[in-house]
Amino acid sequence: MIKADLHNHLGINGKNPGFDETIDLVYKRLGPNSAFGIANSDDYRYQHFVEQRGKYERVSIGMGRAVYVPEKKVLVVHCQEMFTKEGHILSIAMPHKEKNIKTKNATDAINAAKDLRGILCAVHPFYYQGIGEFLLENPELLKEFSAWEVYNGSAEFSFPKFLPKNANEESKLVYVEKILESPDLNIGMCSFTDGHSAKVIGTCYTELPLRETFMRSNFVSTLDETLRNQKYNGRLHMIPNERDSQIHAAKMALAKLKLRKH
Repeated sequence: MIKADLHNHLGINGKNPGFDETIDLVYKRLGPNSAFGIANSDDYRYQHFVEQRGKYERVSIGMGRAVYVPEKKVLVVHCQEMFTKEGHILSIAMPHKEKNIKTKNATDAINAAKDLRGILCAVHPFYYQGIGEFLLENPELLKEFSAWEVYNGSAEFSFPKFLPKNANEESKLVYVEKILESPDLNIGMCSFTDGHSAKVIGTCYTELPLRETFMRSNFVSTLDETLRNQKYNGRLHMIPNERDSQIHAAKMALAKLKLRKH
């Protein structure tokens, strides 16, 4: 099995302790045969991360959609979290050299990601800026998704009027009652950290079947299939990531205050 934590951001603006150091942190937590995603937003933190200097060999996978570190058997996957006005969408295994998707319209973002063969995941669907309600109201768009984040480690942090409680519980309930049982949908469940520090990568993860085709040209279709077929709760590792989320929220609030002063 591969332990996969495909929703992470590193630090503010992609800050990290270095390529080798981050790989070592992930290896220490998840071991060999592990994968983690780095999600761009309106930046290029994935590209900057994998292009850093370091001693570990890097093998391009899926025409640049991921980097494999043979010495540690760790896979780094290029993602983008699209912050649309309808809610956040994670596109997994994006092309390395493509520019980020910039539209803030959810329908256009979904279509643009699919055109690039990105694998769509509904992240923290009922948390802050979650896209859950929108997708339930637009089932034709929900069909485009391969994965539904039933557990987001950072969504365990709640704050009255801003960050709702029990967002993960609602996400899992909707998945079981409205998605899993639907004959028109083939969407898997997943658990990811949504971390904003390299040291918390792997706090949450999803176990996926280990296949040789992960390392071949059909990387995207294989990853898409394994995510869609992951419908077993026992393969989800779910640990709250509240402390990291609190620190990130405080930094974001401070940054907004500084912008207002200017």
